[in-house]
Amino acid sequence: MNIKKVLIFSGPSGVGKDTVLLEWYKINPNVNRVITHTTRCPREGEVNGVDYHFVEKNVFLEMIDNDEFFEFKEVYGNYYGTTLKAIDKATVHGCATILKIDVQGALECFSRYPGLRGIFLTPPTLEELENRLRLRGSEDDTSMVRRLAKASWEMDHKHFYTRIIVNDNLLDAVQELDATVKLLTEEE
Repeated sequence: MNIKKVLIFSGPSGVGKDTVLLEWYKINPNVNRVITHTTRCPREGEVNGVDYHFVEKNVFLEMIDNDEFFEFKEVYGNYYGTTLKAIDKATVHGCATILKIDVQGALECFSRYPGLRGIFLTPPTLEELENRLRLRGSEDDTSMVRRLAKASWEMDHKHFYTRIIVNDNLLDAVQELDATVKLLTEEE
């Protein structure tokens, strides 16, 4: 695995990680996207094998027992993980590889893999993040409070990342992500 070509991409729930990445993939076809596994149910419009590999909890736990993961975490009652096989496959040609991983998992990866770098996507404010989560309409009040508390904790840990991008404007965030990936993966 070429760790210099692997970048962690994180940010709080609702910040727009998927939207920024999808727009960025359109302008940068030379990037390898690693699709993670999860035990959560697909959201409307998500496709198995494209957005995530959706698996049953017992399958995921068996994969943990077989030591198949680069990293994995339980988040909001569901498991998420990136397999070693997926990373090896993505980095074989030396192209940039982006791993969308939650902050807790990213912090573990940074300590486990020296030289691993990360990009943190942040909202302009916590108030804006709350507005985005409410517009998404997938959270009840209890879940909203939990997600905002976690978002605050995650934003307190953004200094562990190599670069921070504020997602205030989609086009600007995509362009900044593109420039950042080029810079980080070309550094030696």
